[in-house]
Amino acid sequence: MSTNLSLKTDNSGGETSKTTIIGPLNFAKDTSPEPPTSLVNERAVPCMFCSNVYDFHSCDNGSDQYLAHLYLIHRLVVADVKEIACLPSYCYFWKEKFSNEPVDKYCSAMLLNQLPDGSTSSQSEKYFLLSDVEPLDYELRQRLRREKLELVLTRHQFERTDRNFNRGCLYCRDYRSETRPEYVSHLYTKHFLLLGKPEHLVFVDELIDVVQEKLNQLLCLFCEKLFKDRPTLKEHMRKKGHKRINPDNHYYDRFFLVNYRLKQKPEYVPIAKRKEESRVFASDSDSDSDWSDWNGEEQTTTCLFCSHAENNIDRLKQHMVEKHRFNFDQTVVSMSFYQRVKVVNFIRRQMHIRKCIGCGEQYNDYDSLCKHLEEANHFLLDKESCAWDRPEYFFPTYEDDQFLCHLEEVENEKDDDLSQEEGSIVISESVNATINLDAESLSLENFKL
Repeated sequence: MSTNLSLKTDNSGGETSKTTIIGPLNFAKDTSPEPPTSLVNERAVPCMFCSNVYDFHSCDNGSDQYLAHLYLIHRLVVADVKEIACLPSYCYFWKEKFSNEPVDKYCSAMLLNQLPDGSTSSQSEKYFLLSDVEPLDYELRQRLRREKLELVLTRHQFERTDRNFNRGCLYCRDYRSETRPEYVSHLYTKHFLLLGKPEHLVFVDELIDVVQEKLNQLLCLFCEKLFKDRPTLKEHMRKKGHKRINPDNHYYDRFFLVNYRLKQKPEYVPIAKRKEESRVFASDSDSDSDWSDWNGEEQTTTCLFCSHAENNIDRLKQHMVEKHRFNFDQTVVSMSFYQRVKVVNFIRRQMHIRKCIGCGEQYNDYDSLCKHLEEANHFLLDKESCAWDRPEYFFPTYEDDQFLCHLEEVENEKDDDLSQEEGSIVISESVNATINLDAESLSLENFKL
């Protein structure tokens, strides 16, 4: 999405020029298909023992009915079912196991003096408990946690950046959004319909389908009461403040990213140790705070003029000198930190929109631009025109631009000794402010006695 900052018209009747800020870009071209929304088919989950099929996205024939069927018909209880990351995948796995092997091999047997429906008492009725006490079940639950979390994060990232959404509003007939965050924000800002913050939501398409289905059925989203017509429903939701989903309805939990975090059971801490750690002036000598041997993942840095990337910034700068005849260190030798940021973002943006960094001439493709830069030797930055020294170049042209991370290292080389003595240094940009003397004199008159 681009935003026009200013329009400047030539006095001689010339063409109007626009200054535009473009949104953050990505170095890698994402050609991968749309990520899936589930590990397995959750619309037709078979019973572990019989041919019954359940739709886990349905309230009438979903997971609750599935678990009740296991208990009433097959006398099987699944322990800690809410901690299973993907219950459909869990059911598929055990259906395959139980089709070839007996239930007693993996489940704990229990004898109760009661039938499953609780209607009549009986002696020594046999039930089965499937829990993570079984090593295979424990490994399955851990694996499903990792796979489900990876799928959710991948899907969340896709939904935050995908621009092919193109869906009409639930209320406006002429509004269509390109992205899911814009769509959710539009529902709240224009119609006060709160589904949640866009950065906290996942599986947004299904959530919107559920909301639209409820509205089409004339059901209130919050209290889920049925109304005779749409105007009555809208008036009820407006007056009662019910233009939001019900937080007590656990069906909506799957649409919020926070519900997929890995939960670990807290380890037992002896009382004596707890008292020792709770002291106000407890010693930190035994704390594990040494990070000196930790090595983070190596991040590649992309060239300012082409797609060449290096793990080492010095090698990348040497590449720009040899390939593009551009010496970055000499170009920014007398510039402040913020000016260096502007230079990097300016070059990135000019190369993206196919404009020369020297003369600003526009080209239709990347090859023509590179040919012009080579022939005209315009790899050098024009410091006199100051086309790069504008506020819009404070914003990164590309997301996670590692080149910007190395600017601070270059700047801190001169102040290494000072930083060790005084701690971190805040580098401020010089601001040239002009004061209106007439306005200042008028404002001072109010303070004269």
